[in-house]
Amino acid sequence: MIEEIVDRAASAARELASWTGPRRRDVLHACAAALAERADELVPIVAGETGLAQARLRGELDRTTGQLRLLGDTALAEQIRRSVGVAPGGVDVLTVTVPIGPVAVFAASNFPLAFGVAGGDTGSALAAGCPVVVKAHPAQPATGRAIAAILSDALAGAGAPAGTFGLVEGGADVSLALVAASPIRAVGFTGSLAGGRALLDAASRRPDPIPVYAEMGSLNPVIVLPGALTDPRWPAALADAVTGSAGQLCTKPGLVLVPDSAEGSALGEALANAVAERSTHRMLTPAMSAAHASWLDRAAGLPDAVVTAGPATGDAPRPFAVRVPAASLRGELLEEHFGPAVVVASAPVEAYPGIVATLAGSLTATVLADVSDESDVDTARVLLPALAERAGRIVWNGVPTGVAVCEAMHHGGPWPATSAPWSTSVGTAAVERFRRPVALQGLPAGLFP
Repeated sequence: MIEEIVDRAASAARELASWTGPRRRDVLHACAAALAERADELVPIVAGETGLAQARLRGELDRTTGQLRLLGDTALAEQIRRSVGVAPGGVDVLTVTVPIGPVAVFAASNFPLAFGVAGGDTGSALAAGCPVVVKAHPAQPATGRAIAAILSDALAGAGAPAGTFGLVEGGADVSLALVAASPIRAVGFTGSLAGGRALLDAASRRPDPIPVYAEMGSLNPVIVLPGALTDPRWPAALADAVTGSAGQLCTKPGLVLVPDSAEGSALGEALANAVAERSTHRMLTPAMSAAHASWLDRAAGLPDAVVTAGPATGDAPRPFAVRVPAASLRGELLEEHFGPAVVVASAPVEAYPGIVATLAGSLTATVLADVSDESDVDTARVLLPALAERAGRIVWNGVPTGVAVCEAMHHGGPWPATSAPWSTSVGTAAVERFRRPVALQGLPAGLFP
């Protein structure tokens, strides 16, 4: 089954590579229009399978169709640039970018639309001129099939060759077989660190290793400076970011660092109480829910930890915060935990740089400060270079949840946030993952691709 689908993708690759930018744009716009037209049919299917609210999913569908249109508009740009200088003999050198070929995409569970079968990886590969073979998430088979049917019809109606899009289903064996299939030239993945690492290892074992663009685990630290402690909005705003979508966002704050002072303690307590008071809904899978409950049990047994948890309500996970002194930050307290939970650590502000230096790579890092406070500005000036070494996006006086789909966005970060920190899976630059440059030296103008 996989072999047939991948072979059809390989057959479609050359025709797609010859398409002009306007034709790629039209195809992506057609896909966006088809998804929007079928919203009333699609959203209830996704909601029933994921537990996510229909209102949230309709917003996510708008984001999905919007990013497909944006990526289609990006395909209009001709990627030709004149080099600096000339080759020996005085001839010009021009560089063009070409599609790399069939791309394997792994649908994510937490954003079943925007990072799913019709998500950003699929859209950016099609914008680059590459066929796509998507591995549906095993927890969302009905969602995967419904979206695949809509895309397949839209692509066929827009004149795309057979094999432009394909869907495969199954477990880990199917995932590894897809990565190993010889026509596949790159992989897009959003999921767990263990899953991403398995795909990386499989790609490296190929006779011809291929790139894996994997988004995996992220702690997303929030650094609170003293000047922010008097701002009453932060406990509620941070609690919403921690518990929104039942804490199943890749940019959810996992660690909040507060000053070791009476004011810092008050903010930490207010945040913990706000988290515990938030309502949640069932998580995406029973395994995720069980892992969250297990983390609550283990956190309650940690030395020097104060756990504030909300009540059990049906099949919804209990939201909770773990407050610890920063000296206790080690092990699981510095790991990503899916679900509505956060670690709040207190430390002297002068210890912040040393703590930041111990953090692993993240998609985001956030600084809450008072720009009119000279001490906050001086501390931020010291912290920002270290945070830039550890995160792909730095947020100033905001929350990291909510990722804008735009040209300037970088959704990536150092390991273990991603396997390729120079790349982004959100925004127009995501297309560059699936193209490669070819230099044309002395080629007559009439022969340019």
